[in-house]
Amino acid sequence: MITELKSVRDVWKKMPTQRHARLFLENAIWGDDRFCPHCGSLSSRPLCGASVRAGLYQCAEKECRSQFTVTTRTPLHATKLDLRIWIAAMFLVLTSSKGISSVVMSRILGVNQKTAWKLGHAIREMMDDRQSIAGRLSGVVEVDEAFVGGKPKFRHGVKNKRGRGTGKPIALVAAARNGQARAILLPNTQGRTMKPIMEDWIDPGSVLVTDKNPSYRKIGTSFANHHTVQHNKRQYANRKTGAHINTVEAVNAVVQRALIGVYHRLAQKHLQRYLDEIIWRWNHRAPETRVRTRKSASGRSSSETTIVWKPIPVVDQMRGLLCEAVGRQIRRTPSWGLRWP
Repeated sequence: MITELKSVRDVWKKMPTQRHARLFLENAIWGDDRFCPHCGSLSSRPLCGASVRAGLYQCAEKECRSQFTVTTRTPLHATKLDLRIWIAAMFLVLTSSKGISSVVMSRILGVNQKTAWKLGHAIREMMDDRQSIAGRLSGVVEVDEAFVGGKPKFRHGVKNKRGRGTGKPIALVAAARNGQARAILLPNTQGRTMKPIMEDWIDPGSVLVTDKNPSYRKIGTSFANHHTVQHNKRQYANRKTGAHINTVEAVNAVVQRALIGVYHRLAQKHLQRYLDEIIWRWNHRAPETRVRTRKSASGRSSSETTIVWKPIPVVDQMRGLLCEAVGRQIRRTPSWGLRWP
């Protein structure tokens, strides 16, 4: 069983044939209980013969009797690519701190840019936590809106509006201080739009921390406590209540860095999928305690403890990604776009 991958080269080193890659995917998607992706039955048998392709099974249920492989009804459905290319693409997406462009991915994997673009979106499809497996945010939860997009092109004599005055896409972002986050695109920042989303995301026993946006005032009554900070008056933290929204602003900063440094432009049609990718990497980190010893000028030594959040092993991320792959399909349109059957 493969427990660690350190590089793209490691994928081919530890999976010398497609059979090894298929067994890795079967273990990640099915575990010890192989099931039919058509009816969910746990009863099936492998098909054998000279004309039968490797990894083909048939459901044993009389009402079904469908044939399937590990990629059936997943984003890898009917793929003609080497399965190791898919695993290498997952490695690149999961280990890139701000994401990876399809141009760079195509260069590394040796495929064309359109293929790499589809690979990226297929992986993002599996990153959508539509089943709410991660659960509700709890403890101290910070919430803020992010206006996604770069600076408008400079035009002499034209003053561009900022923040809510722009036409940029709006993302509602919530981040708990225990390391979990959520993000979703919004049509507006009205309280009636944000309230049901926040109540679904956040445990009612949590402490809510926001800025002074009036929309949060009524929403805050649904939680155990509500603290605010007022940035327009240069109040960035409140020592008495411990209120600040630095955590959620760190999530927003990762979104902006991905936009500026990697993707350059995020079309609103696919923006939610890029947000899912960023939130996935944020949620799959673990805290690591580090102790540093410092010496003062007088020679006295003192220890300083800090917590550093580091990504969990990439193979564990892949297993978490693939265990929800069944039922999530992505196909090409006649014009080489994407559709979700």
